[in-house]
Amino acid sequence: MPLRLLTCPRRAVVAFLALLAIGGEVRLAQGADGHRPGMVRIALIGDSTMASYPEPPADRPDLTGWGQVFGEFFDSRVEILNQAVSGRSSKSFLKENRWKPVLDAKPDYVFIQFGHNDQPGKEDRTTDPETEFRDNLRFYVREARAAQVKPVLVTPVGRRTFADGKATSNLGPYVSATRIVAREEHVPVVDLHAASVALYNLLGDAGSAELSASADDRTHFSRRGGLAIAGLVSAALPVTVPDLARHLRHEVISDAIPAAVDFPGRLRLSLPDTIDAVVGLEANIYFDNLVLTTDSANYAFDVHCPKGRHEEERWTLTPVVGDVGVYPLVVEVRDDQNRVVARARTQLRVHPADAGNGRDLTLLFVGDSLTHASVYPRHVLDLGAKDGNPRLKLIGSHQPAGVPDTVRHEGYGGWTALRFATHATGTPREGEYAKRASPFLYPGADGKPALDFKAYCRDVNGGTPPDVVSIFLGPNDIYGDTDETIEGGVERMLRHMDLLVGMVRRDAPETDVALLLPVPPAASQDAFGSNYGTSQTRWQYRRNQHRLVERMLAQYGGREPERIHLIATEVNLDCRHNYPAAEVTWNANTPLKGLRQNNGVHPAATGYQQTGDTVFAWLKGRK
Repeated sequence: MPLRLLTCPRRAVVAFLALLAIGGEVRLAQGADGHRPGMVRIALIGDSTMASYPEPPADRPDLTGWGQVFGEFFDSRVEILNQAVSGRSSKSFLKENRWKPVLDAKPDYVFIQFGHNDQPGKEDRTTDPETEFRDNLRFYVREARAAQVKPVLVTPVGRRTFADGKATSNLGPYVSATRIVAREEHVPVVDLHAASVALYNLLGDAGSAELSASADDRTHFSRRGGLAIAGLVSAALPVTVPDLARHLRHEVISDAIPAAVDFPGRLRLSLPDTIDAVVGLEANIYFDNLVLTTDSANYAFDVHCPKGRHEEERWTLTPVVGDVGVYPLVVEVRDDQNRVVARARTQLRVHPADAGNGRDLTLLFVGDSLTHASVYPRHVLDLGAKDGNPRLKLIGSHQPAGVPDTVRHEGYGGWTALRFATHATGTPREGEYAKRASPFLYPGADGKPALDFKAYCRDVNGGTPPDVVSIFLGPNDIYGDTDETIEGGVERMLRHMDLLVGMVRRDAPETDVALLLPVPPAASQDAFGSNYGTSQTRWQYRRNQHRLVERMLAQYGGREPERIHLIATEVNLDCRHNYPAAEVTWNANTPLKGLRQNNGVHPAATGYQQTGDTVFAWLKGRK
């Protein structure tokens, strides 16, 4: 149920914008520490404001620490280990030997929030904010890093106390100490104290009362309060810990935080872990493709990378020989007040022009109408035919009319991941393709249809599996969804994508599975009007596509050791200029003419070629 905070007045919003912290950069480490590949484990250590209360006291039956509900803001790939304990300070948590079990659990991250019980008057728990408290935080940070755990500092959440109508705080020295240690140790910091105090001021004393566990308790939270505070922490992550942004459930954040609050992190920015490029071939990152907003021109994009050129609509690079190597690349998005509202990082990998020279490489392209058009598969084949490249062979049972015999694939207009994984009606490889059964389904031992990649390879490629299977699906799976149905649509799509990926991993363990991220639609609503009338709008489809990208990054990112790869096709497509255009007359009384996009989701040949460039650059870097 959404919080009733949504009706709060719009005041103090500008001040609130600047208060969520911008911290250091960290990277996800997947699958190397005992838990499932692709899973992220976050440990929390702190005091009662963060702790969980499975059996709350009778006088505060709704008592909820923000760490208790923190997991609700993430997808199923994130596991929260809440080790916060009521009454603990940075000193007593260590003294009671509670720290080592946290490290033994091998989390990817540890969020550290102390301060309340470090204050004077807490007997042997008290610490001096300028000496012992800072030393304790440094100890946690350094020990975490030594254990390959990424620390994130959190300033102590504010108490809901007011004087003369303004929220007050006596935690200042501990807040400052946390910020200082974060700066000195180059640790991401979520300034929860500043954000929570700003929220209290926004709502006022009476308006924020429902956040407290009871009328007499202005330190601890009700469930509503715990959700609001956890929402503030989550909202800061796209800026402070951008690698976690892909796992956030943005609809939960929106429900937890007042709609009037426009905070850094509200803007959704997605960027794959790797951008591949090859000498002599243009690579791009189009800024509008990265963010979910009706008008990206309202923001400034800053790209930090040793290579490439920053232009108005894109970052671009056509590498030369001296550019070969791996480089960090960071994208920051700023609003009109020059505040960073989103940040993401990736690595740029530039491969030599002769990478893979002379190797034989067999490819199977699986997809919908974007693959059926055969333009990007043919472009990949053409690029490989030049000197200094691997010898490419495309396999598949489908060859649309008018394409060379060498261009084959399993790309069918209108098909979905669900159809490829389950549709057994009809005959594979025969008749009208819209009525065929999936080419990967064969009778199982029980006579029922089952995915069988070995049988497919026997029928299509003499029993030899391809070196690479690329899957380019998504548009038909989520085309008609709305904000109310998109999560279910994405879940259905990924569930069946998992079946296809699992089929290849089981039957061809040496084959790489390359998942092409779904590309954005044409930049113009005119294109959707031309294609689809009023059945769907560009903005809704763009929301659906962006959400699918976020979920695919979360589900399949970091799984290269399993031979599962993501290809950054969505960043290297010019959606403003490389969709088909029709010549139109602007005024029937004059000869003045112009161009208008007239296809919503199918690029022009130049757009398809950009997709082929992205696939080819990844192939050149394949080990």
